Amino acid sequence: MIHKYQLKNGLKVILVQSHKSPVVSVQMWVRTGSADEAKGEEGISHFIEHLVFKGTEKFKVGEIASQIEGSGGELNAYTSFDQTVFYVTISKQFESVALDSISQMMGSPLFDPQEIDNEREVVVEEIKRGQDSLGRRASQLLFSSAYKGHPYGIPVIGYEKNVRSWSKKKIKDYFESRYVPRNMFLVVTGDFEKESMKKKVDSYFLPFRDLRVKRKKRKSVPKWPQGKVAVEKTEFEQSILYFSWPAPKIGHKDVAALEVMSLILGQGESSRLVQRLRIQEPLVNSIGAGVFSPQQAGLVMISSGLNHDKLAPTLQAISKTVADFLKYGVSEAELQKAKINLESDKYYSAETVDGWARQVGEAEFLVGNPKAFEAHNKAIRKVTPRDVLRLAKKYLNPKLALVTYVTNGSKEEAEKILKQSMKKFAQNSVTIVSTKDKGDRSLKLSGKKQKIKETGLQIKEWFGIRVLLYPIESTHTVAARAVMFGGTRAEEQGEAGLTELLGKTWLSGTHRRNEFQLSAEIERLAAGISPLTGRNSVGIGAEGLSFFEPQLADLFFDCLVNSTIPAEVVEREKIIQIEQIKSKKDNPAQICMRNFSRLLYPSHPYGSDMLGESEAVKGFTQLRVRDLLKKHLRRGNLTLVVSGAFNESIWKEALESVFESIPDGPKGKINHVYQPPTSSQKAFEISKKEQSHLVLGFSGLKMNDPDRYALHIIQSILAGQGGRLFLELRDKNSLAYSVAPLRTEGIERGSFGAYIGCSPEKTEKALSMMREEFRKLIEVKVPHEELERAQRYLVGRHDIDLQRTSAIASSIIYEDIYDLDPFETFNIGEKYFSVTEKDVQRVAERIFTQPEIISMVGPIDIKES
Repeated sequence: MIHKYQLKNGLKVILVQSHKSPVVSVQMWVRTGSADEAKGEEGISHFIEHLVFKGTEKFKVGEIASQIEGSGGELNAYTSFDQTVFYVTISKQFESVALDSISQMMGSPLFDPQEIDNEREVVVEEIKRGQDSLGRRASQLLFSSAYKGHPYGIPVIGYEKNVRSWSKKKIKDYFESRYVPRNMFLVVTGDFEKESMKKKVDSYFLPFRDLRVKRKKRKSVPKWPQGKVAVEKTEFEQSILYFSWPAPKIGHKDVAALEVMSLILGQGESSRLVQRLRIQEPLVNSIGAGVFSPQQAGLVMISSGLNHDKLAPTLQAISKTVADFLKYGVSEAELQKAKINLESDKYYSAETVDGWARQVGEAEFLVGNPKAFEAHNKAIRKVTPRDVLRLAKKYLNPKLALVTYVTNGSKEEAEKILKQSMKKFAQNSVTIVSTKDKGDRSLKLSGKKQKIKETGLQIKEWFGIRVLLYPIESTHTVAARAVMFGGTRAEEQGEAGLTELLGKTWLSGTHRRNEFQLSAEIERLAAGISPLTGRNSVGIGAEGLSFFEPQLADLFFDCLVNSTIPAEVVEREKIIQIEQIKSKKDNPAQICMRNFSRLLYPSHPYGSDMLGESEAVKGFTQLRVRDLLKKHLRRGNLTLVVSGAFNESIWKEALESVFESIPDGPKGKINHVYQPPTSSQKAFEISKKEQSHLVLGFSGLKMNDPDRYALHIIQSILAGQGGRLFLELRDKNSLAYSVAPLRTEGIERGSFGAYIGCSPEKTEKALSMMREEFRKLIEVKVPHEELERAQRYLVGRHDIDLQRTSAIASSIIYEDIYDLDPFETFNIGEKYFSVTEKDVQRVAERIFTQPEIISMVGPIDIKES
């Protein structure tokens, strides 16, 4: 039930009740974004997004985050071209805390001059971080080319010179002209009572002053740069290519059909582009299509990550795919698949209060009607193959295409190849040839919801296989997991990366379905079946809608037991995996973590890169991949879980049809001898990027160590916007945009530490401050209030995470296969609230007095005394 009304000061309020989970989301949507900024103001909306967290009339710096996280909630915000959104997700019993926090941030920010100066440094670090991101660079080239002279062509984050220039008066004046009741609306979703909530909303938001909104007339979108080619030379390993065309703004009658078109063209394994460029021939590392529909004119885009030496054949394949699309149109089967996937979002979004709030908020923001998503779904259902073809001809005109390309190859060579390719592309014929494929119209995204008896977690045995069942009545989704001991720990010498390759090839066909048939059928159900590969286990997972439960169960067990792993797919995926290994150089944070693991686990599989090494991957064969799966797939080594709105008999019968193909055998435990480092270790790797990346860590705990709950508490004390690392290193000292504790748990030993990405000249101070925070945990007893905040934060986040059926399935099965207590998923709070201040000190001493492991990647090394 959606209830919309307006306060006397002009603030619109939308209440959406959902009693599925005892959680509430409070979101404030502001009708201002970077596209509303004038010259010299570029980035001010994003800067204000940061500053409202930095103290209000009621709360000091860090207190809002501490209050939210201390109530088990999470808060954040984002700024886009068109809007800024602030949101809190929290347990229903603390809904007043969420309302209080949002009202203070939106109604009474202080904009303290010292805090403004501190936050300038943080945002500058964020800007530098963006310069080190290939994706950000490629996106910026696309938008600056497509929207030259328009605010959409300017980075939302703005420019460093602007961030360093704004005075408090400028910031406050801008805030008071845009962040006012008549330019905002409040969305509250979740488990609450409407009348009580309305009274609380009045008490917190009615005092807001009804200030006048300053409206800036936006520039018109510039003339489309048809046939333009833009190339940027970079030092990244991978290249990114965009094809783009002009598209209408949100609300236009063509948007629904364009979304259908882009899904058929480039979303999912069975889509046209993925099949031609990723599956049939591995020309690219990734490819997809999408529609950008903002308040003003948008884009239709095809994006691809590739190696520069594959540019010419990639262009040829994309051009051919688009030309065929324009010539032959789409089949009824493709159309139905697209419709079901787009419509299914209403069910998947409803799993979380945030999903509901986002769906309702976007509808209200874009068209002024919180129920507009229902009308949009109706428009999707009405789309015909003729509509898709008509709009493809209208919008995918080869002569109109804009091509942007970020590469480490020769700029001159790239421009030449692109221009030649675009000339040929523009000459392609678009004669229509009708398709006779009527497809399968039998599937419908509707049906009577079956009654589910919520019996709690049940543990059973089916045909010698351990099975865990957790029925949930208040959902339309079902999730399944099949997990076995394995993963990185089970790889033999020289096999690092083989488990990853198994994951890439596992779903490439069965004895009953080839690769295309398998992916098409999964996507036809708006479902997902994916590999689950990790350090300690291997398996597959499935998520889908209960309307299609019999088909999903059949597919799930077919994939689990009957995978063929064709030789040609193994060879194809080896190429992709080797390219992923190379492209890791584009992510210095990943390199930093990899080097940390190598130092901590020099002779243990945990020290291996899960992707492996290129030379070893080249030598992997179909037989080795098949043998790895055969080695793990045994009844005694297999555990199943099903959660959600499921019918037990459907899953049991589906397993019965294949279980004889699963050999009997014991649980596959492998014992490794692990000796933690006996002396401090350090690794430095040079990287010519804007930022340095630093990890300071130690040997951690085993998965079943009784001290693990206290270590979780320590992580919580350090983590989040109200945590010590954020407050000391970011809020007070402006060292970084990104700083966080790190924790892994292993069957032998895990790890614990902290990560920061910052300017090179700040790394020495960052390392010193990390050490200081660890030292204080040993020497100074944690205040009881801080301990309670950490405990509530962990319990609250756990409850928020378990809104999704798939998250419940994962939590249950991983507790179970590691011989922990699967029932702990539902009573973890007892463990956390039993941890004392003395426990925290004792475990901190146990961890932080061990030898240090330091890993750093950046332009310069640290000078250690």
